[in-house]
Amino acid sequence: MATRIPTRPFVSIATGRGVHRWSLLAASITLGLSAMAQTPAATGGAGGASAAKPAAADEPQRVEVTASKRKQLQSDVAGTVTAVDGAKLERLGSIDNEDVMKLTPGVQFNKGAADASLLSIRGIGTNTNAGNQGFTQAPTGIYIEDVPFTDPFAFVSVPDLSPFDLERVEVLRGPQGALYGSSSLGGAIRYQLNKPNTRQTEGSVLAGFSSMAGGGSGWSTAAMANLPLANGKAGLRVVLNARKDPGFIDNLGTGVKDGNTNRVDGGRAIFTWRPSDHLDVTAIYLSQQSRQADGSGISSFDYATGAGYSLTPPSRNEVKTAFPQTVNSTFDLGTVQVNAKLGGLRLTSLTGYQTKKRIQRDDFTRDFFDPAYIGDQWTSDVDLHTRTLSQEIRLAPEKAGAVNWLVGAFWMDADVRRDQKVYYEPRGSVPDVRFRRNGNATEAALFADAEVKLTQQLTAAAGLRYYKTQLEYDRITGVDDPGTAIPYGTSDSGTTPKVSLRYTFDPQLSAYVLASRGYRFGGISNVGFGTLAFPYKTDSLWNYEAGLRWTPSARTSLDVSVFRIDWKDVQLATLARDPVSGRDFLVTGNIGQAQSQGIELAGGWRPNPSFSLRGAVAYTDAATSGGITVGGVPIAAGTPLPGTAKLQGTLDATGYFAGPLGSGGRLSAVVAHTGKRQAQIDSPITLAAYSTLDLRLTFSWSRLEVSTFLNNATNTRGISGAVDFTSAYFPEFYPVRPRTTGVAVRYDF
Repeated sequence: MATRIPTRPFVSIATGRGVHRWSLLAASITLGLSAMAQTPAATGGAGGASAAKPAAADEPQRVEVTASKRKQLQSDVAGTVTAVDGAKLERLGSIDNEDVMKLTPGVQFNKGAADASLLSIRGIGTNTNAGNQGFTQAPTGIYIEDVPFTDPFAFVSVPDLSPFDLERVEVLRGPQGALYGSSSLGGAIRYQLNKPNTRQTEGSVLAGFSSMAGGGSGWSTAAMANLPLANGKAGLRVVLNARKDPGFIDNLGTGVKDGNTNRVDGGRAIFTWRPSDHLDVTAIYLSQQSRQADGSGISSFDYATGAGYSLTPPSRNEVKTAFPQTVNSTFDLGTVQVNAKLGGLRLTSLTGYQTKKRIQRDDFTRDFFDPAYIGDQWTSDVDLHTRTLSQEIRLAPEKAGAVNWLVGAFWMDADVRRDQKVYYEPRGSVPDVRFRRNGNATEAALFADAEVKLTQQLTAAAGLRYYKTQLEYDRITGVDDPGTAIPYGTSDSGTTPKVSLRYTFDPQLSAYVLASRGYRFGGISNVGFGTLAFPYKTDSLWNYEAGLRWTPSARTSLDVSVFRIDWKDVQLATLARDPVSGRDFLVTGNIGQAQSQGIELAGGWRPNPSFSLRGAVAYTDAATSGGITVGGVPIAAGTPLPGTAKLQGTLDATGYFAGPLGSGGRLSAVVAHTGKRQAQIDSPITLAAYSTLDLRLTFSWSRLEVSTFLNNATNTRGISGAVDFTSAYFPEFYPVRPRTTGVAVRYDF
């Protein structure tokens, strides 16, 4: 049969119930844990005493963060920063971003394939699926040790870093353009790694097994070794981790049950050297690979008959594709950070080099389905590579005083290689359709930040960043190598300011107001097979925020913040007609405006040494505010931005008690709620609200810890995200993990 190129629009694909019932359940669990915690903690032995004592991360306390690129107490930051302690993530058994982000309401986790789940903060996002992200920069900045990991051009991946042996994860809400640069429109997420202990040899090993309701089984292992060197002047910390996530989606087309297994392998080595009190050097190498055997989505569409199109998720975790949709994603990072004390000043140099590689096979049989050609089968192979070198230099006072300041410079150079080959099956040696781009993106910036204590109670701060971005790439046409290169280029420059005031009423109560601006890269969209191209410019937004922090006692804390965000020149995917082929292609344009406003609350309560309770709630109203069209169809003002629930919340409680055999016992419960959301800005798909409950019981001795867990205990069928491939015939839905039971053993030495 002769090859047929479909004539429909072509889209490049990279990859419960009511709150009331869950409120009652959360209250019941909390009261039960609190009552259980009244039992005296074990004191008969070192192991029982240490294990029964609440960990510091569960207590309301003065948490130190580095969100402003200098050490500050979290309560002294004029802005909303959520810090999740790495030890807490380990105590809760977190394995990936799906677990981590449920602890930070206001952060939208839109599930996708391995390393392709999109994150947005405060509703700032227009896509919930990596395939629709196309060539635009994502709106949330991702940083590992202050090295940016958000692709400036041509989405490759979002690193889903294993939480084992992290120091903490910081979520910076609101645009962070002044200090962090492009992409942090809605905010930024920072991963901080545990550094070597130069005084003590220590280590940990961890192993676990899990079984999933209606799915398969999985396992996990992790190990850490810390070695002091050179008589306490240096140290080496090595971390290794591996896990297999069980599959739970049956592929009726390939005949594979529980096919969406994911194997993750990673590790890092961190070396610290302090030759003197005035100089320290830290070098990091990190690598992680994810290999997913089939897709993360479910759908009732049958490519063999064309039946089953539905805007609601199927009742079973099933999909039907002619071929498995595989992913092989790898990211590597190397950094060298040098800190030098120079006459009361601290000079910091941070050099980073990262690579990303993503090889993905998609079944395009559904995308290209045509009732006139029943039986046609298509596949798409996408090969994405990036290499990014970055350098940042900062200068700041060594010690905090009445005036604190920071100045710096940043430079980044990213090379991107993207090659997508589409085959009519059975495939020949040459693809039937091919899209290639080889590009380079650079960003250079100067930035400054200052904080002045005007009185004993009033502190003013201001920051400013001047940036210049440039994008150049070759669009390579033709299905054979080497093809014909067509060059394109664009550049932009501007400033992103930030100003704030913070007033301290007394040591327990303070308030702040803040205004800040964010931006992200502009670029160029190509249309079809010809030379037609549409440039799109940088989009930007202003965030206006006020907050209150109250710590009435060492046992209680409450943070409240309200915000409004005005977003203009929104970068949004739309359709444009290619005059050469007569087909529509996905492109990006600056279309219209949007707003987001809301309130965020976070609190902690520790009534006694054996019980702690923490909770957070976010109400976010993010919607278009006019002028937005998709494919020439107007989107009404007030249409919700996709993936954003108006209401999100989490409550985690931990009770400590005397366990058997001289152990210390710990029982933790996490209730997370995600409200109703719109899946896509131009689709009627609405995702129902859902809530999950995770339970974990742990017994600890001096070095040994044994845990059993029940995640998603009620087996809630929640849908984290969805995409409506309106150019084809099928939507796809991304379910949360079903009920998972398991055990884990940890040994520290």
